[in-house]
Amino acid sequence: MIELVLTINDKDGSYTEHAGVVLASVFSNTQQTINVHIVHDTSLSEENKGKLSQLVDLFHHNIFFYHITIPGDMYEIASGVHKIDYWTIASMYRLLLPLFIQTDRVIYLDCDILVNMDINELWSIDLGERYLGAVLDQGQNLLEYFTSLGLCAELYFNSGVILFHLDNIRNKQTWYEEMLHFLRSYPTMTMPDQDVLNSVYSSNYLQMDQRFNTFAHAELELENKIVHFAGDNKWWDIDSPAAPLYAKFLAMTPWARELASEPVYEPEQANIPPEPPVSEIQPVVIQLPENPVVEAVAPAPQNISVKPHRWKRRRSLRLRIRRRLRLRKKRMIRAKYRSIKRLELIKRLHVKKKKALQMRMKKLGLVKKKSKHVMKKVPPKKSTYHLKRTS
Repeated sequence: MIELVLTINDKDGSYTEHAGVVLASVFSNTQQTINVHIVHDTSLSEENKGKLSQLVDLFHHNIFFYHITIPGDMYEIASGVHKIDYWTIASMYRLLLPLFIQTDRVIYLDCDILVNMDINELWSIDLGERYLGAVLDQGQNLLEYFTSLGLCAELYFNSGVILFHLDNIRNKQTWYEEMLHFLRSYPTMTMPDQDVLNSVYSSNYLQMDQRFNTFAHAELELENKIVHFAGDNKWWDIDSPAAPLYAKFLAMTPWARELASEPVYEPEQANIPPEPPVSEIQPVVIQLPENPVVEAVAPAPQNISVKPHRWKRRRSLRLRIRRRLRLRKKRMIRAKYRSIKRLELIKRLHVKKKKALQMRMKKLGLVKKKSKHVMKKVPPKKSTYHLKRTS
């Protein structure tokens, strides 16, 4: 039984759809039964909960929902981290998995992930006594940033795909206090959850093969990989090379079914495994109503209209999906334009502050030494000023 966890913070109602597509990509490539753990806050609507349950039930897996809140001490400290509003406080959820996921191991996935391989290959990795398995981060020009946080650049891993050994973490009794200490010590960090995980666990983790978390780029071969769209260009963008795959997996979810007059995809029949015992996994399972209301249907007329050909129905669905993707692209362009404008404003303010600081330093007679970062006091030069009388 594979244990898989996703975290959801869905203020605008669209993020859960991406989580559903990630699950569809996992289910399409994996035959083994999966327990899906959804960690969420109040932003996950009942409608989207129901769609996630429908999707998991369609592929004959199990789903469990965890409505959690950040502990008071962590919330107070994390609120002081400068970048927490950019990533949202929900990014802290993955730090707390050992507290409420009562399994020995679990796979964590971000929702901008394409799983184009059998995830059982990742699940079968033996971690031994290590805390987790992860892939080295593929970001560039970050050495100075790592050094400022006291982190080792050669060990720094990406947190988008992680195989957690929760029992080993629970045996490390100080893991929670170490997280709080790091959050308190470095409020200027730019990747809070990832930096905290590296500070606590990078000394004892397994470096996995890069194909388990490959950063996406234009010429990337997608076969037999877990692809991470970690940048601004996501795989649901219409100009992404993985957009056809996103559309394919979206068609397997209830979010696409609501646009079509009939189900778009039906998986092959599989033997439904027995439900796990209550003692093993305690969260409540969200189930659909057992006795749906069925309306009476009038007898069919003599002249039965012929259904359109399958290719016509598929073409209609493709057109709807393209229309929807075009609208989403427009929203993304507008958001990107706003972010560019905001970045320009921040740069202008930064230049203004820098000039003001230089003026203050000039007035105080302080000059920064080039070779070493030491402040050198230079005595002011003697100069004579002649006041001219103006008439």
